[in-house]
Amino acid sequence: MEIADLIQPQQRLRSNVQLFSEKNQLQSTRSSRTALAGDDRHLTWYIEATPPSTRPTTPSGSVTSSSSCSSLNIGYCKGDEVNPRPLVSAQRLQSRFYESDDSICRAQGANIVKTPLESSHPGATTSVVPTAFDSTTVFDSPTRKPLVIDPFRAVFNVMFSLSLIGALIAGYAISLRVFDLGITSVGLYGTLFLIEYTTQVSCAIANRITVDRLAHRQAKKVRETEVSIAVVGYREDEQAWRHCLRSLQHQTLRPKCVIGVVDGDDEPDLSMANAFVDEFQSMAAPLIRLPILLSDLHRNTYFSNMPLDTRSLLAKAGSYLSGRYRPGHAEALALARQAVMNQVLEWDRKWSISSMEAVCFSQPHGHKRTAMFTAFSISLWALRTRDGVFTTDSDTLVQEDALDEMLTLLHSSPNIGGVTADVKIWNRAESLLTRLCAARYWFAFNIERACQSTWRCVGCLSGPMSMYRSCDLDTILGPWNLQTLGGKSTTFGDDRHLTNRLLALGLKTCYTHRTWCESESPTTFVRWISQQTRWSKSFFREAFWFPPSFAFHSPWLLLETTIQTLYPFILVATIFDLLFGSSNNQWRPLIWVIVMFGLALVKCIVALCISCDPWLLLFSTYSFIYFFGLLPTKLWALVTMNYTGWGTSARSSTERRREQSVWQRTFHVGHLAIWYIAIFVGLGFFISRLCGNLVFLSVGAVAFLLTIFLYWGSAEVVQCGVQIKKCLARIGVRRKSPSGAWAASAWAADSSLEKPPKAYLGRPESG
Repeated sequence: MEIADLIQPQQRLRSNVQLFSEKNQLQSTRSSRTALAGDDRHLTWYIEATPPSTRPTTPSGSVTSSSSCSSLNIGYCKGDEVNPRPLVSAQRLQSRFYESDDSICRAQGANIVKTPLESSHPGATTSVVPTAFDSTTVFDSPTRKPLVIDPFRAVFNVMFSLSLIGALIAGYAISLRVFDLGITSVGLYGTLFLIEYTTQVSCAIANRITVDRLAHRQAKKVRETEVSIAVVGYREDEQAWRHCLRSLQHQTLRPKCVIGVVDGDDEPDLSMANAFVDEFQSMAAPLIRLPILLSDLHRNTYFSNMPLDTRSLLAKAGSYLSGRYRPGHAEALALARQAVMNQVLEWDRKWSISSMEAVCFSQPHGHKRTAMFTAFSISLWALRTRDGVFTTDSDTLVQEDALDEMLTLLHSSPNIGGVTADVKIWNRAESLLTRLCAARYWFAFNIERACQSTWRCVGCLSGPMSMYRSCDLDTILGPWNLQTLGGKSTTFGDDRHLTNRLLALGLKTCYTHRTWCESESPTTFVRWISQQTRWSKSFFREAFWFPPSFAFHSPWLLLETTIQTLYPFILVATIFDLLFGSSNNQWRPLIWVIVMFGLALVKCIVALCISCDPWLLLFSTYSFIYFFGLLPTKLWALVTMNYTGWGTSARSSTERRREQSVWQRTFHVGHLAIWYIAIFVGLGFFISRLCGNLVFLSVGAVAFLLTIFLYWGSAEVVQCGVQIKKCLARIGVRRKSPSGAWAASAWAADSSLEKPPKAYLGRPESG
């Protein structure tokens, strides 16, 4: 059915919903216009706010546009030639490239899409242009009980968290010993850590049994399902990108559509887009270049219709703690959603997106969240995917039964809003670092997330492999796009924030071990640090950002969040106390290291028994890169959490060859240099105190060598190394060739040698 056939007459669609927008002293005759313009090839968009008295009557429909250029709105490419696209109905589009690139249409304003938004002084009525879209009938919306906060659970969780934090701090301050083992002792935090790990392993095993039972039960039920796949990327390595796309084509459950979004429309970005079209040529997948970011359209519409918050600070704090939004939020959010939906439906009318099995979009470069927002919007409002949306990254290889297994778990309970699965490392054999990361991934998913799944509160649905229920994604998509921190738009932690949005609605999140994907891990230490910095920032930002979610879910969610938040600080305090503090036992630091290594080895043995993978024994050495890399990075992430610059994850060969300046490298790893100085100076102090010789303070010089390792590869260091190499080579040649004549004769004697530069031949004799 065509989208145009769904547009009903005005008298049957207009809902007469009263929405209030309290604009600051907006004149009744003034029209404020917010423009989002692309380059000369792109469309121009306007969000108009006009008083009801001066607003022209607009007929009901999704979007208004001029009809004078309707047959030339879209073109497809054959080489460098752009031809007008013939009108099509439900047949498959044979065009491979679409964009609005008609100067006559631009001049006449046919490509200007206007979203009528009425907003004036306080008390004015704002109406939304309705569209033929009812989410309750389009999406599979299960019947759920009304969401009610349990006061007892809420009070218990808050008191439990505060008591736990207070007990840990007090126990550490007074050096409380729960178990005294003679040569060492176990404090309150160590005891809690042992209890937590024992519970994690037990719950992880229980989750495996539960998921297997649910899978066998759901396998007997036959139902028609619709799942779309959303995959986004930015300048990905072409081979990794192609392997990812091929894995998506081999799913046992055929997806309704595969939506690829390339975050960029410059020449280097088109290689990804062309690769998508090439891999899905059997489905006649087109490449559509979008003129603007849908996320920007959504945000600008929202903030232009949001009244000024004049409440007191106490009222704002109350709204934050209770999870309520500021006045005017619901109205502005509805307008923003309608504006994006209208635009998506207009694109569907032009390009027949709903009839496609695979499609690739390129858009102006933003960041991952903007690309995900585009993919989600197309999946929900153009394709109208009924059951769920599966998300993955551009460097991920997905198992063949991924859609089947994850949809099975999603349908096992109406209260489940999203699910995730196991993530492995496909390049784990490249280096020791990737091997250690692969071991860490196993523990993170098969122990930690599996335990959380037992309590139905997985804290983060992983980006490489997640599935969201369509009706719930439609609910959280707008607030997710509007997230800010310190007045800035957030540009990382997209997956964790999506998960928190589900948890804040009282929905459950689960994990399945029955399927998996393989993603890429950084192969260099500096790149790994950049990745961990982004992840740590998102963790601290989201840790206590959603107080309502703790009221809806098990205390285990709050317990794990509290322990993971406090762990870096307790560990740092313990390390410096061991190095610089006084103790009756001089060997106390060494005993502490042995105990920590022993605990890690016990965890590895347990993992070996579960997975039968001997490589997991390497996890006992993961503590070294945690200590010298991840621990100080967590502290640095907390300090720079308000810095929202996206540490680009581009992995193309061109991007990897791009060198960082010393300043850029300092921002990424400068905190490690400070950490190394503090640690090795403390280590030298400890050894000198143990041996009674101050000469061991020179151990601190090791920090200088490690700092050189961190900066090796930056642009200035590489250039400096080249200059030093040239100077050494020049000195060596001069010593071997005292005169230019000797050098010339030497090179002439062996004609097989390459003639050196003139500078190496000595100065020519005068006369």
